[in-house]
Amino acid sequence: MSQPMPSLDDPRHEHFLRLFAERDTTPHASIQLHVMKALLIGIILFGSSYAALAADLVVYPAVPGLAPSAHYRLRIRPSGDSGAWRDAFAWQTECKDEEAYFDTLRGWTHTYVNFETSGPVEIEISRVNGQPIRSAAVHPKRQASACSVKDGKALVKLDKPCLVAVDIDGQMDGQDTGKGYQGPPLHTISLFANPPLAGKPTLHDPGVLAVKPGEKPPADGDWRTLYFLPGVHDIGSAFPVHANRQYYIPGDAIVYGSFHNAEWPDGHHIRLFGHGTLSGARLKHASALGKLFGGGSKGSRKPIEIFGASDTQVEGLTIADSASHSVMLINGYKEGHPNDVRWTKIFTWRANGDGINPFGNTRIEDCFIRTQDDSLYANGLGIRRVVLWNDANGSSFVLSALPDHKLIIEDCDVIYSRAKWHHWSGGRVFNMRGEGEGAAGAGVIFRNIRISDPRPTLQQFFICMAMPKPYGDDQRGRGDLSGILFQNISITAPSVIGEPQMLRGSDQARIKGLTFENLTVGGKRVTSPAFFQANEFVEGLNFEK
Repeated sequence: MSQPMPSLDDPRHEHFLRLFAERDTTPHASIQLHVMKALLIGIILFGSSYAALAADLVVYPAVPGLAPSAHYRLRIRPSGDSGAWRDAFAWQTECKDEEAYFDTLRGWTHTYVNFETSGPVEIEISRVNGQPIRSAAVHPKRQASACSVKDGKALVKLDKPCLVAVDIDGQMDGQDTGKGYQGPPLHTISLFANPPLAGKPTLHDPGVLAVKPGEKPPADGDWRTLYFLPGVHDIGSAFPVHANRQYYIPGDAIVYGSFHNAEWPDGHHIRLFGHGTLSGARLKHASALGKLFGGGSKGSRKPIEIFGASDTQVEGLTIADSASHSVMLINGYKEGHPNDVRWTKIFTWRANGDGINPFGNTRIEDCFIRTQDDSLYANGLGIRRVVLWNDANGSSFVLSALPDHKLIIEDCDVIYSRAKWHHWSGGRVFNMRGEGEGAAGAGVIFRNIRISDPRPTLQQFFICMAMPKPYGDDQRGRGDLSGILFQNISITAPSVIGEPQMLRGSDQARIKGLTFENLTVGGKRVTSPAFFQANEFVEGLNFEK
C-alpha cells in the first residue's frame, strides 16, 4: 500500500525548519534547508509522532496540554493491514456536578475519536484500567462490517466514513437508563471516521494567521483564516466572527469558548471547520450567572451563533459541553445561498444544550448529536444521515417550526431515546408540544427513520397542537397541521413505561391528512388509526403498505 507524500506545510514542520533557518544566515542556508526538508520527509515516512498516514488514513496525535480519556484507549489501522497499530488520542467530555447539568447524568462521560479515511479501517478499543471488555455493539449497526471482542478488547471494522457509537458491556442496550435510573455513571464511546477534509489551510497560504495556544487571537486584521495550532486555546464567550473569513481547528487542538457575529450583514461566507473540538466546558450556563438563557449577543454562550447566515459552513468539528444551543445559523430562506452543517458532532450535558437549529436556510448532513435538550429543529433545507441520542431531556425532532412547503428529513437513526421524566412536554422522537403557530406540514416528508433504542422511555409520536394534562397546558396558535408523509419509519420497541402514541389537535389547530407508509413497531406493520390516542380534532389518517 503506497504512502502519500507528506505535506511540509504542516505548522509543526514549519516550526522545526524555521528554527534551523533562523540559526543559519550563510549563503548555503537555502541548500541546507532543502537537505533538512528531505531528512524531515524521511522522518515522517518512517515513524513521525505527529500523525499516522497510511493510504488516506490520518490519525491525530495527542493534544498538547489536554488529558486523554480516563476510561478508554484507542488504536487504528487500515483494514487488512497486518502492520503496526496507530495510537489515537481519545477525547473525553464529562457531565459535571454544577448548576444546569442534569443530576441524573452526573459523572457520566463520553469518549470519542476523530480520524480521516476514505477506505476501510479497524479500531481497537481497550479500557485504561486494564479490565477486560466483555461485549460490544455498534450503533447504527449497519455501519460496521464487523464488531467482536478478543482478549478483552473490542475490535470494530468500518468500511467507509461514518459516525457511530459503540455500546461497551451493554451499558445502554442492556439496561433502562431513563426514568428512575440510579446506577453508577456510564462511560460511553463513539468512533468518528470522517472523510478527508477538503480545503485544509497551511501556514504558507495567503492570509493565514497561526494562533498559538495561550495567545489571544485577533478579532480582525489583515488575515482571512485563523489557524488554531495544536494545543489548548481559550477565546472566551462570543468571539467575533466575520464575513469572508474562516476559522480552522485541527484534530489536535481544542478551543474553549464560543463564536458569534454581532451584525446581520456580517454573517455570510463564514467557514468554521476542522477535526478539533470547540468546547463550552469553561462557560457557565446562564442560570448560574443570573441571566436569561440566551445571555444577549455580547455574552452569547451558544458555541456557534451566526445572524444573517448565508453561504456559511460548519464542517468536521466536535462541539462538546455546550452551555446553550450548539449551532444557530439564523436566517430565512435565501435562494442560492444555503448554509451547510456537515460531519459535525455534538455532545451536551446541560439544560438548553440543544443541537442544531437550521432556521430557514441550512442543510444538515452526516452529523452525530447526543444532547440533553432538543436535538434537531425540523426546518431548513433538508436533514439527512444524522445519528441522534437523548438521555435526560429533549426531543429528536422538534416540529414546532415545521414549514408548510417541501422539506425532506431522511436516513436518520435514533439510537437512544431516553428521558428522566415522563409527565412533561419534552423528550420523544417526533414532538409537537403546543408551541408556535400557523399552517404547517404540506410537503414535509420523514422517511427512512430508524428508531432502534431497545428501551425508549417515552412514546415516539407526541404530536399535540394542544397539550393534554398531565403533560402541560401550552396551545399552538391558529393553523392546521396537514399533509405530512411518514415513510419507512421503523420502531424497535415501544415506551418501556407504557406511554401512548399521541395525536391531539385543537379547534383552532387541527391535525389532518397525515400519511403513514410502512410504519412498523417491533417488525409489525401499523395499519390502523387505533395505534394512536387521538381526539376529535384529528382526521383523515392514511395507512399504506
